[in-house]
Amino acid sequence: MSPAKKEISLLPDEANSNTTGARVIRWITSIGRFVIVFTELIVIGAFLSRFYLDRKNSDLSDVIRQQTAIINSTQNFENDFNLLQKKINLIKQIYASQPEYQSKIDTLVASTPPDITFESLVLKSDDNQQISADLSLTAFQESSIIDFMTNLIVNPKIKSVDVLVIEKKPKDTKYTVSLSISFVNAPTN
Repeated sequence: MSPAKKEISLLPDEANSNTTGARVIRWITSIGRFVIVFTELIVIGAFLSRFYLDRKNSDLSDVIRQQTAIINSTQNFENDFNLLQKKINLIKQIYASQPEYQSKIDTLVASTPPDITFESLVLKSDDNQQISADLSLTAFQESSIIDFMTNLIVNPKIKSVDVLVIEKKPKDTKYTVSLSISFVNAPTN
């Protein structure tokens, strides 16, 4: 006789449906479905959010590239501007440390008769901020030179006047005069 065929069934037995093992398997399969579905939803959500995040990353990369280009293009301007600002500050410092020459020139102009012509004027300052001027001038009349010298001598802003040269060349209609003038120091405040 041949052995009886045994049927294999993957369905749980009705008689074993209330056993602990069967209840655990039922619980795992029912809760497992929810866990698997929930995990798949998370994976799908992450997959779909990747498109949004990739687009956002691309937009931010474009913005960064544009701003980097703007910064690089303005870098030369900023360097030039900073260099110019340093030069201006240096000029201000130099100008602030220079003696007041404008008032000395105004003093000379106020003392000069109309027919005197300045050929050269050199203003200089020594270490004590004492300002002096070396000037060369021409005049067609002797009286103009005398008036100029008198104006310089009586001017309270001029300390001393030294005549270096007064000459009139033959066959020349004008006098040439070279002077050295020392100005009175302005009071410091």
